[in-house]
Amino acid sequence: MKSTQFIYGLEARRVLAHPSLKFDIKEVGYIRWLTNNAERVEDVKSDKRSGSNIEEKIYIKFYFFKIMTDIQFGICGDLDWHNTSADDNPLITLKKERVKKLIYDLNRNPMKEKKLFSEYKELEEEIKKLLRLDTLKKRDGKVYVNFTFLDEKDNELMFEGCKDYAEDLVEKIISKEEVIQTILSRYENEKVEKEKLAFFIIGCYFLDWGSLTFFREWDIANNLKPQPGGNEYILWGEKQDEGMLKEIYWGGHMVPDMDHIFQTFGDHHSDTKRNTLPDILHSFHDFDFPGGEEYRSLLFEKRKGLASELAEIIKIIGKDGINAEELVKEMVDSFSTTHISLLEKLHYVEEDEGSYHLLIPYFTEEDVDMIADCIKPFVPVLENWIEDNWEYFREDLKETRPIKNGVPFDEFFIQAWHYIFGSVNKKLARKDLIYDTYSDGSKHKGYLPGIGEKKVFDALENMVTDLS
Repeated sequence: MKSTQFIYGLEARRVLAHPSLKFDIKEVGYIRWLTNNAERVEDVKSDKRSGSNIEEKIYIKFYFFKIMTDIQFGICGDLDWHNTSADDNPLITLKKERVKKLIYDLNRNPMKEKKLFSEYKELEEEIKKLLRLDTLKKRDGKVYVNFTFLDEKDNELMFEGCKDYAEDLVEKIISKEEVIQTILSRYENEKVEKEKLAFFIIGCYFLDWGSLTFFREWDIANNLKPQPGGNEYILWGEKQDEGMLKEIYWGGHMVPDMDHIFQTFGDHHSDTKRNTLPDILHSFHDFDFPGGEEYRSLLFEKRKGLASELAEIIKIIGKDGINAEELVKEMVDSFSTTHISLLEKLHYVEEDEGSYHLLIPYFTEEDVDMIADCIKPFVPVLENWIEDNWEYFREDLKETRPIKNGVPFDEFFIQAWHYIFGSVNKKLARKDLIYDTYSDGSKHKGYLPGIGEKKVFDALENMVTDLS
């Protein structure tokens, strides 16, 4: 009954509309019946249609659907999506379902070039592009995946191999809790919990963004690998197990070229939907048609304009809050109450007794010293942790597939580090040092939104370089 379990619980409309899956009329009817009537797997077991040839045919298609939709690709670094041509952007090619299957298979079983092109004739152009971009690499007569891609086996190795290292780092960070709480008390808006501030300052600015700068300065690892189109990044990919990345807080998103920068930080769990800024700026359907890139770029600029307007309202409200009538007076003519309503529905602001207050961290220039004071105690902690564990870490993870495929360890370590600090953040959240996004009162499951003045992030970049 494995096939029934695969089908059970999936939304029919999502599956039936998927471009890579083709169903005949009998299969469509079965899927709809199953979705509408199978409240439990046991219900399906007792139905006379279970185990039919129709079901087995559907299972084969669902298997492909399940494998491919659980595969993610991304970058660590800087990729200017809207000014990089499709020819120079590997992610556009990697998102195709058939290419996902190619990477998934090739990762475990590198193939001779001739055989590769023979077995994947329909992907000839895509393979040539990925070879040109160094996403795939020829070596010893075979073609290898040339970036850190982690399948189910490697994910298990990573989490098991990183567990003790993460726990060691958690203990060292927790030992500074009293100092950090004192520093965070300097933040002026009491409506924003200290744990939310720590979620960004410790979880994102230090363990995520800051650490990458430290690793470059210490000559440990470099995520800013020169890429086509003037970009600097390294690729990563993974096949997720259900629930594997829940609470593994490792993903920071932002749009850098704005006076006020919206950001989110959180996990990459499959159920996490970051329906806030800046993520909704990039939320487009496929634009794989002539003129699609230009259309997407125009829409992106329009959305950035709206984001700037919302940022201006947040600036007016400020950390002290503002009377509702006063806010309306302060807003320029191009703003409307719809802007405020949107901020309320995004849970960025709330109205309380006739005044508006911010509910998310808003970092301004006056917070730079507070952020620096929070990060400083942890820099020697991280440096000593690296010195104590580096060689052991290399030994523990030498059996992972990317290393066997020839991916340089310094590139591989960048993604491995995400597993470590993501696990650290999970433990810190459960110990209430940073915010637990899955707590009962959380409005943003799996992540938090925030905003800051651009000058804060400029100062943060310089500060981290100085501290290293």
